[in-house]
Amino acid sequence: MNPEIITFEEFKNTNEYTQFLRENPSTGTLKVQVFTAYKAVPIADCEIVIFKTIGKYKVVFYSGTTNNSGIIDNIILPAPVNATANTMEAPLYTTYDMTAIHVGYETIKQYQIGMLGNIKVIQYVRMTPLVELEGVIEDGN
Repeated sequence: MNPEIITFEEFKNTNEYTQFLRENPSTGTLKVQVFTAYKAVPIADCEIVIFKTIGKYKVVFYSGTTNNSGIIDNIILPAPVNATANTMEAPLYTTYDMTAIHVGYETIKQYQIGMLGNIKVIQYVRMTPLVELEGVIEDGN
């Protein structure tokens, strides 16, 4: 059975939301930077989708495109409260799935991102252009 795809706003009206919020009462911030040529060339207009499967739902927390610098900044995502530096416990985090799509580059790049409360996470996305060789498009790797 495939999960039902809903937005975060729609998810707030479900029974699963209360439990998710109890486990993730804080927020973390995500910055996505998309580039090619070893960070020399930023890629604008790359579609970024951030989602998480929660129970019977595939919740889309964010969908947008990169700016001319290849960046989307200040994406706020629910996360567990971050343990203080004085504890010996491993930090708690929640994992999100991220997909990056851009025409003319590798078909789809997928990542898992761990978000911690009150922490800014930077996710770099290296895209490889597709090259055309005698009428055949091939992956540039």
